[in-house]
Amino acid sequence: MIDKILSETAPVYGFCPFDKVKDNLIDCRAKNRLPEKPESVIVLLFPYYLGDSAYEGSDISKYAVVPDYHDTITPILLSASQKLKEAYPDEEFTVFTDNSPIPEVKAAVSAGLGVKGLNGLFINPTYGSWVFIGEIVTTKVFDYPNVVNSLCVECRKCIDACPAKAISDNGINPQKCLSAITQKKGSLTEEQEKLIKSTGCAWGCDICQNVCPMNRNIKIEPIDNFRIGAEIKARTDSDISDRAYAWRGDKVIKRNLEILNK
Repeated sequence: MIDKILSETAPVYGFCPFDKVKDNLIDCRAKNRLPEKPESVIVLLFPYYLGDSAYEGSDISKYAVVPDYHDTITPILLSASQKLKEAYPDEEFTVFTDNSPIPEVKAAVSAGLGVKGLNGLFINPTYGSWVFIGEIVTTKVFDYPNVVNSLCVECRKCIDACPAKAISDNGINPQKCLSAITQKKGSLTEEQEKLIKSTGCAWGCDICQNVCPMNRNIKIEPIDNFRIGAEIKARTDSDISDRAYAWRGDKVIKRNLEILNK
């Protein structure tokens, strides 16, 4: 029953013991929603890659080209959790997306769904790193995979290609990351503006993912809402509430576009 429900929810899913992530929980408000006695994390992957030709002329990161994934994924996960509750009434099922106490990359790797890249991102063998991760934390116990390999091929191409030199063998420095810089409020330094100008991206940065060999020849299978609602250019002259860059307000994205147009 559970496999039928989950296979209808996402193309890829797996089970991670809560013990694998309990010592690395993220301290956020959503942490209060965790079940009292969690046993498992159901990890689900939602691919969003549209194919290279779909991004020609884009000025935003690929994840921001599609409609805000929270609006798409959350209802899907809530529907699944309701079906799971009906099938297993004695168990609890709580949904999380992005604003989650669960360290998503660690959970996805522990669920046997892929590996962690040197850039800190999760990489699935079928869909690459172009996936959104959702979780359902539950009191139900499952059979868990024995994960042998948790790291990428470590070719270092992401390290060499990063324009901000934010990636090293020790991981990523979020303060230097260009994606983080494009999301900062207020004024930027001259060097930060140069980084935005050099990439032509007003929100996010895909360089480390674009050069990753594990992102070659991946399956193109986005859910319909991602394909239909795709917009390759940042929108500033109308309501942006349905876009991933809306959470910072329109001032940040407008500032970045001004930098690109200088």
